[in-house]
Amino acid sequence: MDEDIVKLLRERDQKSIELIAERYERLLRYIAVTILRDRETEVEECINDVYMKVWTHGATFDLEKASFRTWLKAITRNTALNYLRKAVRRETFEESGEEPLGSGDMDESGNPERRMIFQEEVQALGRVLNDLKKKDRELVLRRFYYLQSTRQIAEAMGMSENAVDSKLSRLKKKLRKRYERESRHRISSVVPEDGNRR
Repeated sequence: MDEDIVKLLRERDQKSIELIAERYERLLRYIAVTILRDRETEVEECINDVYMKVWTHGATFDLEKASFRTWLKAITRNTALNYLRKAVRRETFEESGEEPLGSGDMDESGNPERRMIFQEEVQALGRVLNDLKKKDRELVLRRFYYLQSTRQIAEAMGMSENAVDSKLSRLKKKLRKRYERESRHRISSVVPEDGNRR
């Protein structure tokens, strides 16, 4: 049970990591490989980094707020995306012969104002996604959340690759319009028409 793992994490018992590896490593590796593809070094570093983050922050995890599995998936996804950004940036600069200017990690925890904006953006995007039909939402999440290829999506959802590309193109336009409406609504709720904040 996940309660056992959380209890061991709070007790700083190394067995917690062993249990996580036993129960969830296949899932964590699937997410990492889906995002990082054939970058084997980055995949291994990502998985190790996930275990380190879980060990560091696991004692504060609250099972009443989210499932442990969901928390692990979120950590793995975010960690893998950071590794992907670094890898793509490094590969791009290696080809051009230029030096990269920093890692570009998405860390919304440092600046309170940035964290608030980030959280508002996530909530707005969540509302937009929730308005989609179940199949459309799955398409969007597979492509832009898990970064699956058109072929992977087509095989998983029983569609042709052309149908996937066509549907995603229409969904992107639809999402952009809805998201822009969300953004305008959010701004108008903070700044009235006379330009003075409420």
